[in-house]
Amino acid sequence: MFLLTIPFPLYAQYTGRVFEDRNWNGVYDKGDKLLPKVAVSDGLHVVQTDAKGTYLLPGHERMRFLFITTPSGYKTFNAFYQQVRKGTSSYDFALYPCSVGIKSDGSHQFIHLSDTEISTEEGHDMWSRQLCEYADNEKIAFVVHTGDICYEGGLKSHIRILNTRLMDNTQVFYGIGNHDLVKGAYGEELYEKIYGPVFYSFDVGAVHYVMTPMLQGDHRPSYRKEDVYRWLKNDLALVEKGRPIVFFNHSIPEDTITFRYGISPTEYIDLPARGVKNWFYGHWHIHHQVQHPATKMNLICTATPASGGIDHATSAFRVLAVDAKGKTTSEMRYSYLPAYVQIASLNGLQRPKLSSGKIPLSVNAYSSVSPVQSVQYRCTCEGRPITPLRFMQPQSDFTWYAELELASQWNNRKVTIEVQATFKNGEVKRTKRSFFNGLLEQPAPMRLSWVRNVGASVYMTAPVVQENKVYLATIDENGTGKSALVCLDANTGAICWKYPIRGSVRSSIAVSKGYVLAQDVYGSLYAVDALTGQLNWEKNLGIGLLPGLNDGLLAVGDVVYAGTGLSLCALQISDGKLLWRNKEWSRGEGCVATLSLHQHILIGHANWKGLYANDARTGKMLWEKKDKELRYRSGSVTWSGEQFYLLSGKSLFLIDGHTGHIIVHKSLGYGVDVNTAPLITDDEIIFGTAQRGVVALNKETLEEKWRFQTSPALIYTSPYTRPPSATVETRPILQGDIVFIGASDGYLYGLHRKTGKPVWKFQTGVPIFSTVAVANGWLYMADFGDNVYGFEARTLFL
Repeated sequence: MFLLTIPFPLYAQYTGRVFEDRNWNGVYDKGDKLLPKVAVSDGLHVVQTDAKGTYLLPGHERMRFLFITTPSGYKTFNAFYQQVRKGTSSYDFALYPCSVGIKSDGSHQFIHLSDTEISTEEGHDMWSRQLCEYADNEKIAFVVHTGDICYEGGLKSHIRILNTRLMDNTQVFYGIGNHDLVKGAYGEELYEKIYGPVFYSFDVGAVHYVMTPMLQGDHRPSYRKEDVYRWLKNDLALVEKGRPIVFFNHSIPEDTITFRYGISPTEYIDLPARGVKNWFYGHWHIHHQVQHPATKMNLICTATPASGGIDHATSAFRVLAVDAKGKTTSEMRYSYLPAYVQIASLNGLQRPKLSSGKIPLSVNAYSSVSPVQSVQYRCTCEGRPITPLRFMQPQSDFTWYAELELASQWNNRKVTIEVQATFKNGEVKRTKRSFFNGLLEQPAPMRLSWVRNVGASVYMTAPVVQENKVYLATIDENGTGKSALVCLDANTGAICWKYPIRGSVRSSIAVSKGYVLAQDVYGSLYAVDALTGQLNWEKNLGIGLLPGLNDGLLAVGDVVYAGTGLSLCALQISDGKLLWRNKEWSRGEGCVATLSLHQHILIGHANWKGLYANDARTGKMLWEKKDKELRYRSGSVTWSGEQFYLLSGKSLFLIDGHTGHIIVHKSLGYGVDVNTAPLITDDEIIFGTAQRGVVALNKETLEEKWRFQTSPALIYTSPYTRPPSATVETRPILQGDIVFIGASDGYLYGLHRKTGKPVWKFQTGVPIFSTVAVANGWLYMADFGDNVYGFEARTLFL
């Protein structure tokens, strides 16, 4: 028998077998295969089974479970643990062969999710069913949930919608979060009754996976860090040197400097030295990856698949592909999307045309339960085939692209494009759209002139237009190096230059004094030459590891205002010289609002903490507001003279910019936790909402004037929103009497400002989180499928 050389105290001894249950009855029978070298633990000691598959454990005073490290290639249907019963000292563990999802070299995939925070099963059936279907379709080795299941109701309900028995081949593992420590004899009592031990390990392929618990929460746990450390030290002692190790926990490690897990300066485990590659967590409700520069450990957070995240993270789960050596790559899978296909480059019998004479064909297709395998198209004219079925090229998670060249014989005729998307699970979706090819093209108030895929998603960064160029920034939540600043030709959409940056840019950028200015989630501030795309300077704003810097920056003249909280600062654009840094208020959790300035008053936001004003000349704090609803995840402000309008929580505020005095507090009765900013006209206050589309209030009476209900969001981003919320994250832009606003349902709308009636719309098939830009008779828009669109405005701007 393989035992650690540690002295055992004089408690009852526990024995049993670990075996392959060949007749699936859960009981050891003659002929069942006994399994050696399987780790078994009593929560403190860890031993391995001998050649006969048996183990001996001494137990300890506070033990409640015996559990095994499930070996790679096996799964347990009942559980990997057994609760210790008084008077019983023998416990057998039945294992079942299950190598589906694990390749011969040990490579595999798993799903990470966290913070689903449910109270009942109702309303959670769609995302959980889709996750289970995806796991089955893609042969996922296991699913891991890193806590906040949530409270008594969630703990009792969650296990019924997501468990190993629901899966054909996939195991489900759970961890405990701070909201899973609930009232009882001890904080984890209810969790243990349903989910078992709060710390344990399992093996898949070449990787040893370890679940560790949240050390504090809503109620005090019975375990201490010392308990976890003692067990962990014994668990890792049986893991051969050089084997990659991955940790799961509800939050980040306590020590993010050296990543030592221990109980004193001399008693600790050096995690990077021991082979820990990744630490997966939740708690913050964000999608965030960061590699520690000194240790190279990766900290990877995943928000909830059930709703929008705290920093407006998308409703999604993370799929991790693990290679034979334990190296991990990531992919986000967005929740709630049934299989669909949408042609995005044709609208209203019109088509764009490239300088080459070809017609760009851009198609968006997606399914939450299965990746797209291929997209094909063909052309017909009056029922006659023009082209055979041809394959399109993938551009992004959503977008497929081709360029169509039509012979002159098809000029001035109505052409139909038929598209079919085939998904890996065999499902096929089709759509078609027609256009006039040539002089017979029907006039329209807005015409799509070009569409360009920029290689990564545009989130809440609005395009900035200057000197016939369109500037924007992209995100990359999978850490694949796709984040960039991009410059396009405003007339053709041609990419003039692309400057790669380290992290995602999730909110506003600025262009001033010939430079493009942007800050990424890691706190790097970039000043890039607007003409050439060459870096002028770069500054580290010093935000720390968490949360990511999601805020939008602001530039006026030769000064850029960037950062948030104690990293909020003003720098000279020409050379990056620091002019001042805020010393008086600290940041909150992730906020996508943009800094705003009127005269010398700079307004900043700290999510869940308050609203702040600094003197833009000196950095001195002028005032702070911590009223309850102003601590919510507010959007950006809109100035009106010396006052500004702000949406936060479920209210509209009018605030004196000089003093912070609340002049008007209008309770709306519905959520406005979106990145919109109110549009103020002579008669209306118009804004997007979290659940009710676009709303206009009478400017004088503040009573609702009209409401335009968009369709439910394709992907949910507003915090805690889920189906059927009609979410609009973008700012309304007024041209004449038309309000242009993009919505999470994948439409760009033109609404009449007096009535809210749609006078024009354009469907992309992917959410629009980016506010449109209007310049020189053109409108520019970016969608979440990596596409940027240029529209020539005709009669609609008049």
